[in-house]
Amino acid sequence: MESIALKRREFKLPPYILLLAPGVIFMLVMYMHPFVASFARSLLDRDGSITLEHYRKTWELYRRDIGFTFLLTTFNAMVSGALAVLLSVYLRLREGPVAKFLGTIYKLPIFIPFVVVAQMMNSFLAPHGLLNVALAQLRIIDLQRPLQLFNFYGLSFGFNWKMIPFAILIIHGGFQMIDNSYIEAARSSGAGIFRVILRILIPMNKSTILVAMVLVYSQIISCFSFPYMLIGGRSPTTITVDIAHRVNYFRDYGVANALGVCSYILVLISASYYLKSKIAEAK
Repeated sequence: MESIALKRREFKLPPYILLLAPGVIFMLVMYMHPFVASFARSLLDRDGSITLEHYRKTWELYRRDIGFTFLLTTFNAMVSGALAVLLSVYLRLREGPVAKFLGTIYKLPIFIPFVVVAQMMNSFLAPHGLLNVALAQLRIIDLQRPLQLFNFYGLSFGFNWKMIPFAILIIHGGFQMIDNSYIEAARSSGAGIFRVILRILIPMNKSTILVAMVLVYSQIISCFSFPYMLIGGRSPTTITVDIAHRVNYFRDYGVANALGVCSYILVLISASYYLKSKIAEAK
């Protein structure tokens, strides 16, 4: 009995628990609770009975939109990440008026809301918008048969215009933390610019690049205003637009919650890959 009492007295919570508690509580309240609530409601019919009817209807009506959302998000996250790495490398290795100018203006799209981006892209990508008129003036296209860009390509253009600067802000910060001595040592050993990039900069900044791509992926998949304003009710569209239509026009919260669970699963794909890579790195 005395040994048990001594063990109880000796037991103390690790001090880092208090530091982790705010973050863990925030994650549980803001992410875990909505996911659990959406999943529970997606399994209940109007009478409160458990059913899989909402998932059956979701698969029948929206499987094409789910695939479109995953393809759009994955493609744009990869393109944004690749272009952000290239521009970040340029800003890291080059000095001069051009680099300083780019380093100043690239941040501007970060502060522009998606609603404003959607309005801009509506004017820029319209059949008789600025882009098609400019291409017609250059005799690249016929304005009677303009490019139709209120689709996957227009969404990709707008998302990359908005998200590449955001990714650069994160990735360039990681490159700035790499000491110049590594670059100078590689150059003194005869390494060219491409070898410096592939063997020094990118491997030493891999975790930051991965974080940027995961954040870009999550922002794109959760965006509603831009796809809604650019392609509206056209098919295929994104999951967020389908959720809005299902709630506003049909008051069908069961299918809307099922679509929400699908979006959570798509986000978990990137989150699980990130966690797996961080665990492997820690080991």
